[in-house]
Amino acid sequence: MMRRYVSTDIPEIQEFLKDEPHLLIRLEAGLRALDLLYFDVWVARDEQEKIKGVLFRSYGDFYVHLTQEADLQEIAAFLGFMPMLYSLSGEESFMQELLPMLQRVRSTTICTVARQQQPPEPLAFRLLYEKTERTEDFRMVYALLGRVGEDELGRFEDYYFTRRGLQANQNGRTYFLCLDGEAYSAVSTTGEADGMALITDVVTDARYRRQGLSTALLTQLCVELHEQGLTPYVTYFAAQTEHFYQKRGFEPCGQFIYARFDPPGEGE
Repeated sequence: MMRRYVSTDIPEIQEFLKDEPHLLIRLEAGLRALDLLYFDVWVARDEQEKIKGVLFRSYGDFYVHLTQEADLQEIAAFLGFMPMLYSLSGEESFMQELLPMLQRVRSTTICTVARQQQPPEPLAFRLLYEKTERTEDFRMVYALLGRVGEDELGRFEDYYFTRRGLQANQNGRTYFLCLDGEAYSAVSTTGEADGMALITDVVTDARYRRQGLSTALLTQLCVELHEQGLTPYVTYFAAQTEHFYQKRGFEPCGQFIYARFDPPGEGE
């Protein structure tokens, strides 16, 4: 039976997710930086009280890791009561069986996890970038994400609350380039914990591409992460950005399925 976690579950949950670094980073950052409205965790245990499944969410994005003993029908029924379900990420081995049990699945994509074990060469020039501090900074980056086609970005208030919470607790950061009050390139970490950091939103406005801006910001961020003892990780849709990250020293270390869902009521 799925139940909400309690504090004594945390060490066992951490051990359960140790082989899924992208999940562990998100989990630990959420536990430290976000409140119940935006983050929650549930566990399933077997008859010997060993964990057989962990499910957690960051707002409407859900993440799941299961053993072979997990009851997929139970997980599917539990997810069926989650009206805010926007996406679900998990290992291909069980997602292939779990997804047909769920309603409103819009699309599925195989994603790659990659890490940069060696720090990149520092930039040969000084990069004049900004760090998000003011509400207006977050608003500019949010507008940039909308312009570059980040699908179903959601409300600014939710984006701001999540990013602000991570940053205030030193579990996330955003660097961006700005001109005349408009961000035109950005990179963020969506979690930093226990010697690891998960990079996200590496974007540049279409008007400014092919000038090395994303590479420069990503390099600057990765240099700083390595200096602080954090190994950078990324997740990406292999068909779109595999070459970009591999060229910059990121080596694939895992895969998962990312599924998107229609909002409740659509297609019914």
